Amino acid sequence: MATLTAMLTTAAELNHFYRVIDHETYSAIEGSDFLKSEFAAFEKRTTVRTDRTYTAIYFYGTHTYFELFDASGEKREPGESGIAFGVDSTAAEPKAVSSEKPLTTREWQGVQMPWFYTLSAQGGQGLVAWLMEYHPDFLAKWHPNAGGPPGGITREAVLRRYKAVLRQTPADPMLDDVAGLTVAASPEKRQPIEQWMKDISSGFPVQFVEPGAGERGIQEARFRLRRAPTKIVEARFGGKSVLRLRPDGTALWTF
Repeated sequence: MATLTAMLTTAAELNHFYRVIDHETYSAIEGSDFLKSEFAAFEKRTTVRTDRTYTAIYFYGTHTYFELFDASGEKREPGESGIAFGVDSTAAEPKAVSSEKPLTTREWQGVQMPWFYTLSAQGGQGLVAWLMEYHPDFLAKWHPNAGGPPGGITREAVLRRYKAVLRQTPADPMLDDVAGLTVAASPEKRQPIEQWMKDISSGFPVQFVEPGAGERGIQEARFRLRRAPTKIVEARFGGKSVLRLRPDGTALWTF
């Protein structure tokens, strides 16, 4: 088991975020050739854990990624969101780390593999946030012959393995990393999370806004690009979701 008693030495960084979206938007994103061949490494997967099983689509960057759920397929409400922060070293846990650190596992070849520890969590119905640390045995046991680092717990090392096992990835993907989020949440929901983010020493930009009619959860995601377009590129998905990629090396996805 990893040693989880050290105090903070580095800030908690973003690991990934998720959002539940309507079926029309989900289908349009899943079927987009541009997203899968140009924007980022992509996969649709079903994850089998000891506590639950779920299906989502994923886009992988260098240190961060994001996952999108189909509201109808998962029987969840559009707008439900989660923000996962991570540490890249067992010497980097913030003071918010508690004595209880549940282990999440993930099935591979019929066996549940150790995946990550949940070090701390905050939030509730509709909006959750948590701090995680990959298990030191994960990369050694999950697709160990896929290439890349044979071990380690860094976000970059794990994402390299995720991408290494995919059948096809873009030769030169545009996505580098998630750079910021805008979240619609009431004061009652956001204030505990804002305080918790301070407790885990996270400097990742999360902007909270008042929820409008029918709006809740993650409304926008900002990205850094490895490869920028020469002019603004706009891609639309479903009724209102828009991804805009800019020549300055940034992108904005409005959900």
